[in-house]
Amino acid sequence: MRKEEALKIKEIKEKFYKKNKIFKNIINLGSSNIQELAVKKPWSQTIFELYKNTSSKVIHVDSQKYPGVNIVQDLSLPNSFEVFKKLKGSKLFILTNVLEHIPKKAHVELFKKIEKAMSKGDGLIVSAPYDYPYHPDPIDNLYRPHPVELEKLIALKWQASDIVISGSFMGEFKHMSFHKKIRKLLKIFWPFQPLKRWLECHRLIYLFRTYKISIVFGIK
Repeated sequence: MRKEEALKIKEIKEKFYKKNKIFKNIINLGSSNIQELAVKKPWSQTIFELYKNTSSKVIHVDSQKYPGVNIVQDLSLPNSFEVFKKLKGSKLFILTNVLEHIPKKAHVELFKKIEKAMSKGDGLIVSAPYDYPYHPDPIDNLYRPHPVELEKLIALKWQASDIVISGSFMGEFKHMSFHKKIRKLLKIFWPFQPLKRWLECHRLIYLFRTYKISIVFGIK
C-alpha cells in the first residue's frame, strides 16, 4: 500500500463517520503480514487508527498464517465468507491491493461472496492500481481498473470514488547504490532471464511517470 493511498482511505472513512455510526467489524481481506507491514510501511496501519479506543473490532484475514492475521481463510473456497455472516453488528470490508494478485476470472465470484456477506448498511472499500508497474506477489495479472470499473463489480450506493497520485519510482531509485542503479538500467537489455524478471523492468517507465491508484467506497 502506498502512503497517499492509506491517507486517502483514512480521509474517506473520517468524512463518512462524521455523519454516520462507526462500523463494528472492520474486515481486512488479504491482509498479508501485518507485523511486517507495520515496520516496512507503517502508514498502512493509519487506516485502522479510527478504531482505537472504540468497541469496533479489526479482523485481518489472509490465506497464510502470518503474524497479526486473525482469520486464516482461503477466500476462493465456496463457503469462505460464512464466518463473516456470523459477526454481530455492522461490517466494513476492506479490499486493498488484492485484485491484481489473483486471477481475473476470480473477481466476479469474489464480489458475489462479498455482497452476500454484507447486510444493509454495511460498507466496502476497494483499491487497485490504475497506472502502476508490474509487481508480482506472487502474480500480477496487470488488472488496472478505473474507479468506474471497480464500481461495476458490485451493486452498492457509492459514497466516494477517486484516483490517487502516489509518487513514482524515482523516489526509490534515488536511494539505490550506484551499482544497483546500473544493474536496474541494464537489466532490460539482458536476454537470458525469465519473462517475469524482464517484466519487472516495466518499473523504469515510472522514473518520470507517477503512480496512480483507484479507490472506491460504497454502502449496501
